[in-house]
Amino acid sequence: MAKKEAGMAIIRHEIKEHLQTGDIILEMKHITKKFSGVTAVDKVDFSMKKGEIVAIIGPSGSGKSTFLRSINGLEEITEGEINLYGTTGMVFQHFNLFPHMTCLGNITYAPIKVKGKKKDEIEKRAQELLELVGLSEKRDVYPIQISGGQQQRIAIARALAMDPDLMLFDEPTSALDPEITGTVLSVMQKLAEQDMSMIIVTHEMNFARNVADRVIFMDAGKMIEEGTPQEIFEHPKSERLRDFLNTITR
Repeated sequence: MAKKEAGMAIIRHEIKEHLQTGDIILEMKHITKKFSGVTAVDKVDFSMKKGEIVAIIGPSGSGKSTFLRSINGLEEITEGEINLYGTTGMVFQHFNLFPHMTCLGNITYAPIKVKGKKKDEIEKRAQELLELVGLSEKRDVYPIQISGGQQQRIAIARALAMDPDLMLFDEPTSALDPEITGTVLSVMQKLAEQDMSMIIVTHEMNFARNVADRVIFMDAGKMIEEGTPQEIFEHPKSERLRDFLNTITR
């Protein structure tokens, strides 16, 4: 178990070897993040179970990405408590692939260097992941030689190569042209069908509606409303959520 205390912030990270679907994988209590006195995330409580898919929606600047990045420590929380029972993988808005490595090299680098995996073992796994994301023929090409959508799919395969218990997606299609967004979403759909635990910050409302088990609406650093996709999109309770949905569907 890893434990970190900084002022009123407590982070505990424990690997549970036999985490089962339905077990709590993440608990966050009173999470607050401030930047130079500005509150980006404001006393948020959140928990999820293994196998659950949670979509987070809301306007730009609502604290969605900051909240997501606090889960794996990319943003250090100002106050609150995080209990994570497992490992995370993350896919960002921008792909951040190593340009001097092939697609295969990008996928195998971290498992070899960080986890000490044998090259032949992880290359076999990487080939399986390339097939999962529909890019088995791109294993020996470089990122500059493939499209943005293909690069994002390689980034997903790279994250999966570390065998995470929980996948975090930070608006993974926001930097893509609309016509290739669907290729990335289809990979995420496959992961959902395999019961991968996922938290997805997204502006793709149809995807959130069709794939998520639970949808959370954030605004001004707070989780304003949460529920099933049907509850959020068809029966919003708060006026702020109704205004947001009316705006994006015009």
